[in-house]
Amino acid sequence: MHSFSLKTALAISSSALILAACGGDGGAPVPTTGTADTLVSASATPTAAISTGTMATSSAWMGRYPSGVQQLIGAPACGVTVYKYTYATVGGENEPTTATGALMIPSGNTAQCQGARPIVLYAHGTALSKNRDLAALGDPNNPAFGTASRIAMIFAAQGDIVVAPNYAGYDTSPLPYAPYLNKQQQSQDMIDSLTAARQALMQLGLPVSDNGKLFVTGYSQGGFVAMATLARLDAQGRPATAGAPMSGPYGMLAISDEILLGHPNVGGTAYLPLVINSYAHLPTGSPQIDLAALFNPLYKDAPTLFPGAYGFAQFGQLVQAGKIPYTAVFQSPPTGNATLNDLGEGWPLGPLGFDPTHYLISTAYRAQYVADVLAHPDGAAPVDGSAPNFTTTAPTPASNPQDPLRQILLANDLRGYTPSMPLLMCGGDQDPEVFWNQDAGAMTATLMNKAQTTDPGLRFATLDLDNQGSPGTYSNGLTRFGLSAAQQQAMQTVASTVQAGFIAYQQGVVQAAEAQGASAQQAATYAMENYHTDERPFCTVAARTFFDLYAQ
Repeated sequence: MHSFSLKTALAISSSALILAACGGDGGAPVPTTGTADTLVSASATPTAAISTGTMATSSAWMGRYPSGVQQLIGAPACGVTVYKYTYATVGGENEPTTATGALMIPSGNTAQCQGARPIVLYAHGTALSKNRDLAALGDPNNPAFGTASRIAMIFAAQGDIVVAPNYAGYDTSPLPYAPYLNKQQQSQDMIDSLTAARQALMQLGLPVSDNGKLFVTGYSQGGFVAMATLARLDAQGRPATAGAPMSGPYGMLAISDEILLGHPNVGGTAYLPLVINSYAHLPTGSPQIDLAALFNPLYKDAPTLFPGAYGFAQFGQLVQAGKIPYTAVFQSPPTGNATLNDLGEGWPLGPLGFDPTHYLISTAYRAQYVADVLAHPDGAAPVDGSAPNFTTTAPTPASNPQDPLRQILLANDLRGYTPSMPLLMCGGDQDPEVFWNQDAGAMTATLMNKAQTTDPGLRFATLDLDNQGSPGTYSNGLTRFGLSAAQQQAMQTVASTVQAGFIAYQQGVVQAAEAQGASAQQAATYAMENYHTDERPFCTVAARTFFDLYAQ
């Protein structure tokens, strides 16, 4: 389609993209965000071809999972060929930029592996290292390999075309920050990547084509991005076939309020710099936040650390270098502020989330934020630290917050979205990183209220992996609406399977830690720290089952 070389395309400058947005010089169209022409690469470049045998037997593929998880994923029916492409998109300030993505194509001689196939658009979770590349399926050392191999096995190896953006700010993208949890930018980024992938697929001339069905999913940050993308597609009048956001922070204001009220989450010292720096890069006219005022002066450079050279595996090196605290988000009492002192140190980290001196967020700023919470509370984050009551009515988001960061969080909160397509949410109610009550729980309660009042046509389900009290059910029986009897039965079956598998997996993590000499408390802490990560394959298998209900 384009006459310039791939090398030239990868080096395309922001000025050229700005020219494109203004109509260029009258020649051939230049790839531009939000148009039908976003593919910057002259074509997609093949990066790996993975056989069914490799996926089934390699220790880097199926072998990385215990046998129970392998059975859930299932034997690969197709090989997978991976292509990498570059696309035009925007940053958080609407500045032109580029990003890269992975296009995973099923291969094989059976009908399941060729012909017209559905597309799964996948949004990845939080990444700290910039050099993540979901197209690097031939490199087990790439920090994105675990995510890429999982979605390749669960979706592409079962006959789906997978489109997986790396996002602006990662891999070879020139954007110097990540527009993290920015619903406007990240949904546009996803759609630009999808458009470019479809262009590339048509150019490749493979025996696999797009059948028009689109399924959107993602995990953690990607759960939020998937939900935001579904909302944007709905707003554009071209809804996806079905969606399955997984363990995402949909209630951005609610979870942030819960954290600032004294319940810092596992990983918060990495997530908060990412999200706050993202919200410091918004279009003109947006509320403005002062980065210097938000962070403890000891960690004034924290907002610029991610994405960078250090990933989660190297996080300890940053701690040792004094760049960031390991777990302490806030100053421990006494803080000099009676209100903060009274809030205490709550679940999940307890005292580990606090320190007298080496803490991340400025105490003065936290006091300002909490004062605004008390004046303008969010119903999903009760100020007394109790769990929100979902049995009566859906807790309402805060109205008219005055703190600029809370205003931005409310603008990015997804609880107001009403999906037109069938929707599955999946997660675990004891997740110490993305809190169930403020996110999936609050979103589910809101949708259930709408289904029973204003929107009886809603079709959705919410799967709680950790519902040990009543295995095989949807989040305490509250969240199953608009599915046919056959669809309900299919989801009930997979719910029972993945719940039992997840609970057994968690128990195995504890037992393995104890076998290596950890105390019961140490083993439980280790399991908690890995809980959010451990949910991923179980929810993704449930998402595949849900999509299968609408694939024909």
